[in-house]
Amino acid sequence: MAKITVYETFYKSDIEALLDAGIHVSLAFDASHRRVEKSVHLELLIDASRAAIQRLRSCNNSTYIKLKGALMYGEGIHKLECHHFEQDIVDGSPKSYEIRQNRAIVRHGDVGEVVQDIGWW
Repeated sequence: MAKITVYETFYKSDIEALLDAGIHVSLAFDASHRRVEKSVHLELLIDASRAAIQRLRSCNNSTYIKLKGALMYGEGIHKLECHHFEQDIVDGSPKSYEIRQNRAIVRHGDVGEVVQDIGWW
């Protein structure tokens, strides 16, 4: 399964919209690449039913549009990469310190690691 890039900025409210629609969400922070190869990013794994996709589309269309590259394929598991995300996601995570530490490692030219299960829900 290929990872699909999310081109718009991703917010904590987008994650909450997914959860409210009944979509299962797993979230990780990936700093395992050199800065010149790939930026640090969120890895989003969602599992969406057809009904949940319809709820998201009708209740929070802006989030649906951000993820349309994956959701247009219908129900199932989708992997997404979010290269632009707001600090509110990092601040809300119980692994905020690890995320910041890995972000700094990459910023200083080294390679960090993947921080799994950074969700707050």
